[in-house]
Amino acid sequence: MEKKMKKTLRVTTEIRFINNREQFTLQDLMTEFSISRSTAIRDIAEIQELGLPLTSTPGHNGGYSVLRNQTLPAVTFTPTEIQALFVAFLATTNQQLPYLKNRQAITEKLLTIVPDNLQNELLNLQDLLWFDNTNPDNPSIVELSDQAPAMLSDLISQSVKKRTFKINYQKRNANGPEWHEIYVEHFYNSNSHWYMSSYDFTRNDERTFRVDRVQEIQDSPLHDPIIIHDQIEKRHQPTPNVILELGPMAIERFKRIHQPGKQLQFTDPFQQHAIFKDYIGDNSDGIQMFVDWLLFLGDDVEVREMTDNVRDALKLKVERWG
Repeated sequence: MEKKMKKTLRVTTEIRFINNREQFTLQDLMTEFSISRSTAIRDIAEIQELGLPLTSTPGHNGGYSVLRNQTLPAVTFTPTEIQALFVAFLATTNQQLPYLKNRQAITEKLLTIVPDNLQNELLNLQDLLWFDNTNPDNPSIVELSDQAPAMLSDLISQSVKKRTFKINYQKRNANGPEWHEIYVEHFYNSNSHWYMSSYDFTRNDERTFRVDRVQEIQDSPLHDPIIIHDQIEKRHQPTPNVILELGPMAIERFKRIHQPGKQLQFTDPFQQHAIFKDYIGDNSDGIQMFVDWLLFLGDDVEVREMTDNVRDALKLKVERWG
């Protein structure tokens, strides 16, 4: 760092430096920013006044560390950045996303910290911008259904720390819930439901669980996460048993809704025709979800190959409407 760095810039950079470390010492600041011990002490005092909660540990192996899960230090935004945040909140309204129960409070905070002219611009944005999930009768309304499943935040928080754990899962039409030991690969939202793609150690197979059917989470004594990940990456990929040919309309609908990780193989340079391949197992929930998605793709689909269980489920669905 340059010795003549302006104080404001230095303190701001020091905050980033501190936040990126579990622990630091005065000597760390002195070396990194080429400042004296007294200057480092003054900077730490100023950083604490700005709201970054620091705790100190005396002794030879002591130092400073940040108290986590506390109020974050103040930051500044440009008008364009404020607009970007506001639009992001608008775009996610009524989409059942986790961590957004306090979205209204956050939006109100944004409106209170900006000048009047920018407040008016933000409110105009709310009237101007409509998304697929916007209520046309009242664009500012948050639907009662805009609530993520109760377990979603807990499942995500657990997965961030450790992807292997146990879930007590209530399968549709089952007499009672069952425990499954799983490795979570990812979460995704489809047709207003949240799903968790996982490797199920209980059944030694890929499984997709509906989040709203998870009743309980327990920590697992398993396994080395690196070994687990390697095992899953090396697992046998089954041969596709469903092959579809998609036309332009179906391709557009595929882009709107499809399971993460699934891709199209385009057969022409203009990307107007494509092949979709997938493996559909015997899981009834997975079959039903695939049938619903297949019907969503519409008439612009030609079936090259399809399993009997998918075909039967499709016929049953259509017969119910007949």
